[in-house]
Amino acid sequence: MGALATKALRPIKSFNIENRAHRVISKEKPTPAPRYPDNLEDLKRAIESDPDLDEKLDKKDPGLDNRLKEVYVTSTGRPEDDITREKQTQSKTRPLPLDRTMPPVYDFGFKEPDTLPVGRTTLRDATDFITAHQSNPEEVTAAKIAFEYKLREEDVQNILKYFKNFEVYLPKTKTTPAVFAGPATLRKQLSKHNVKELEGEKQNEELNVVINKLQSKK
Repeated sequence: MGALATKALRPIKSFNIENRAHRVISKEKPTPAPRYPDNLEDLKRAIESDPDLDEKLDKKDPGLDNRLKEVYVTSTGRPEDDITREKQTQSKTRPLPLDRTMPPVYDFGFKEPDTLPVGRTTLRDATDFITAHQSNPEEVTAAKIAFEYKLREEDVQNILKYFKNFEVYLPKTKTTPAVFAGPATLRKQLSKHNVKELEGEKQNEELNVVINKLQSKK
C-alpha cells in the first residue's frame, strides 16, 4: 500500500521541479532555519556578555593561531605498515605447532580456577547451592551458604533472588499427573522408582514401535 501511494504522489512532487530548483538556487541568500527559543536566549546572553562577539568570530585571532603553531605531535613508535609487513614475513617461516592434541572440554566451557579468593565463587559452586536452596530453602539458607562458601550474605541473597535453575516439566502419564519438578526433586522421584519397572516400560515402548512399523509396511 505504501509503494502504491509513493508512485501515485511522485508525479505531483516532481511537477515543475527544474524551475523550482532554479528559483531556490538563484536566491542571493538562503532562508535560515528557525531557531529554538532556548538557542535564542543563549545567543542573547552571549551578545550581552560580549557585544563584539560577531566581529571576533569573523576575524582571525592571532593568539589562537600562534598557540596552534606551538603544538607538535611526536611519535616514538614504529609505523603500523612496518609492523604488519614484519608479521606477514614471520608467519611464512614460522614452524607449525608440534602439539596437535585437542584442547580439553570443560563442563562449563572454560577452565575453572584452582584457588578462589574470599568473597568469590565459581559457576559450579553457584549452581550447586542454588539447586540446594531450591530443593530445601528452609534448611539451606543464605547464611549457611555464605558461611560454607566464604561469601558475603548480602551477595548470596542477591544470587538466590535473581538466579534460578531450570525447572523440569514431567508430562502426564497413565499413572501420574503432570507436575513441575526441580533438579533435586526430579532425582528424588527417579530414585524411588524400581529399575525393573523402568526397563519394562522401555521394552514395551520399543515393542510398540516395531509393531507400528510392521503395520505401516502392510
